Amino acid sequence: MKNNIYLLFSLCFLTQLNVKGNNLQITNITHPTSTSVSFDISWDNSWRSGLDFHDAVWVFIKQASNGGPSWTHANVSAASTGAGFETVVPADQVGFFLRRSADGNGTSTTSVTATLTGLLGSFQDFKVMGVEMVYVPQGDFYAGDGGSACIARGDDTTKSVHIINDNSLVCGTTASEIQFTIGNCYDIPAAFPKGYNAFYCMKYHITQEQYVDFLNCLSRPQQEIRVEADVTGATVVNYYVMVDGITPYKGNSIRCDTNIGSGNIHFYCDVNNNGIPNEANDGLGRSCNYINGRDWLSYLDWAGLRAMTYLEIEKAARGPLPAILDEFSWGSTLLTSHGTLQNAGLNNEKWSNSGTAGGIKTYSDGVIRVGCNAPSSGATRELSNASYYGIIDLGNNPSDFYFTRNYSSTYQNVHGDGLLNNIGDYDVVSWPDINVAGLLHTKIAISGYGISNINLGYAGRTSGTGGRGIRQL
Repeated sequence: MKNNIYLLFSLCFLTQLNVKGNNLQITNITHPTSTSVSFDISWDNSWRSGLDFHDAVWVFIKQASNGGPSWTHANVSAASTGAGFETVVPADQVGFFLRRSADGNGTSTTSVTATLTGLLGSFQDFKVMGVEMVYVPQGDFYAGDGGSACIARGDDTTKSVHIINDNSLVCGTTASEIQFTIGNCYDIPAAFPKGYNAFYCMKYHITQEQYVDFLNCLSRPQQEIRVEADVTGATVVNYYVMVDGITPYKGNSIRCDTNIGSGNIHFYCDVNNNGIPNEANDGLGRSCNYINGRDWLSYLDWAGLRAMTYLEIEKAARGPLPAILDEFSWGSTLLTSHGTLQNAGLNNEKWSNSGTAGGIKTYSDGVIRVGCNAPSSGATRELSNASYYGIIDLGNNPSDFYFTRNYSSTYQNVHGDGLLNNIGDYDVVSWPDINVAGLLHTKIAISGYGISNINLGYAGRTSGTGGRGIRQL
C-alpha cells in the first residue's frame, strides 16, 4: 500500500497534512535543509529472513514549484535511516528502497532523510509517496505448467521450461529450445526480462488511493486522458470517473465533484456517494480496477517502476518450485468462491470467509481491499492468496496486466523516470505502444488457465483489470 504526505513551506511557515494508507504511514515531515526532506515511516507485516526473503518500501517524491498546481518529480541522490534499516538508491536516483537490515518481522518503524536534486522554483510543495514491495531473488525457475496455453519445452509441450540464466531463448524442437502450445513461437532475446535476475514486485495492486494521488498530481490535460468519464468541461455528468457513471460500480469509487471549473480537478474516493472525500469507509485501500493498459503504464512511469513480463510473473508467483498443472499464484489449484462483503469500504474490509478459506476468487466480482484475505495468525499461501515470495493476489482482485510473448523483441528492462508527456502518457522510449491498431491490453486471468496463461486480454477499461509494477536495482 501507499501513503502520501503534503509538505508545504515558505519563508515563514510549514504546514503538514497526512493521508493515511492501509498499513503504510509517512508522518512528521520536516525540511532540515534547502535540499532535503525528513520523515517518519512505518508499515505492518514487514519481514526479512536473509537477503533473499524480505519486503521493502519504494519511496519517491513529487514537487510543485511555486505552489503548483501541477506536480513534477524530484530525484533522490542519497537517503539515510535509523538503526535496523537500510536504504538503497538506484543509479537513476528516481527514488529509493527502504528495508530491514537484519532478520525480523512485524511492524517496521524508522526515520528517513532524503537528499533531493532537480528542485524547481523558489518554493516547493512536496508529496512523499511509498509503495510496498517484495523482493524476488536471482535464480532459476520453471516457466509453463504443461497446460493448454503456455510456454513449453521445445521437445515436449507437457514439460516446463527451466530458466537457468538470462540468456536468449530460441524456438525449436529440442529440450534446450522453446515452443508455445497455442499460436506462434517467438524467440526471446537476452534483453527481454525473463525473471532470472532479481527484482522487486509491488506487494499489492495499485490501489484506488494510489491512483487518486496519481491523478491529483497531473495537469488538467493529463488528468482528462487518464479517466473514462468526460471531464473536459466545467461540469461533469458522470462523476464516478473510472466507471463513467453516477454511482460506484464493481467496487470502484473514484470520483470528482460535478462542478470542476477549468483548473486542475480534485479526485477522491467516495463509496457512500455523500460527496465527502476519503472518509474511513470510502474504500481507499481497494485495488484499482477500470484502468486500461495505458493508464497502467503511465502510472508505472510516473512512479519510477516498470511492467512485468509473462516470465517474471511466473517467477514471482511460483518461485523455484516445479510447476503444478493449472495452479494459481498461491501454489495450488484451490479456487474458492468468496462469501459476503463485511466492513465495506473500511480498512478492515474483507469477505466473510477471509482468513478461513483459501484461494478466494475475487477478480470477476468487483474489487475489495488489498490483502484482505490474510489471517492474523496461521497464515498459509492459500489462506493469504500469496505467491511463493509473499506477493498478494497475483492475477486476482483484479487480474494483472503484463507484457506477453508478443513484446519479446521490443520490451527491455528500462524503468520510468517519474515524468509523463504533456498529455499524460508514458514516454519511455523502449516501452511498446500498446494501443497500436487497437491491440488488446493483455492481462493474467487466473480462471481456468493458472499462472501460465499467455495471451488473454480486454480492450479498454473493465471491472476485471488492474495492475502492479516492478523495479530492478
